[in-house]
Amino acid sequence: MKLARCNSTITKGKLKTDELINFIKLNNGQLYVVTDYGVFLGEVASKIIKLYDQEIPTAEFIQEVRIFNKDKEIKITRMHGEFVWRERKDTDHKKGKITRIDETYLLWGKVEQCENGWSILTEQRGSRIALPHSYEEKQKVGLVFRKYIAFQDWDLANEQSFTYHVVDDRLVEYQLWKEEKTDEQQKK
Repeated sequence: MKLARCNSTITKGKLKTDELINFIKLNNGQLYVVTDYGVFLGEVASKIIKLYDQEIPTAEFIQEVRIFNKDKEIKITRMHGEFVWRERKDTDHKKGKITRIDETYLLWGKVEQCENGWSILTEQRGSRIALPHSYEEKQKVGLVFRKYIAFQDWDLANEQSFTYHVVDDRLVEYQLWKEEKTDEQQKK
């Protein structure tokens, strides 16, 4: 985990169901889509949505979308027949106003094959994850989550000093699992 401070701005809005796919296409980055029937990983580049072996799901089945990179995330969530979105953009990583913690979560499986810029992670139990990146065979990959933390000096409800809570989170990037990194990558 890395603890740091940054400035982070939030923009919000609403979308109608028929506006969702075009809105996604306007925002380049890594793509995470949750539908009624599965989770898909991919990317958006130059107004093109790229998934490994799937067509982009229709908006009627989409529950959540995250478009992310190192600097920002757009999170879109279905609510009451329409979609609400928020963009969290990080700036000024040196002397920021909000505390953040980056945590990397291991994705299931190891890279078994690479083709056309995609790495396929498979696991003995049969899970299969396609990532829009080229990794070497047998490598493990993690997904970095950034959690934004608010601190309290005194929690009157619990009569405790120094408490904190997570006020928001976002996806940041894929990266090699720590034990898989080379010496040069660990220096960065």
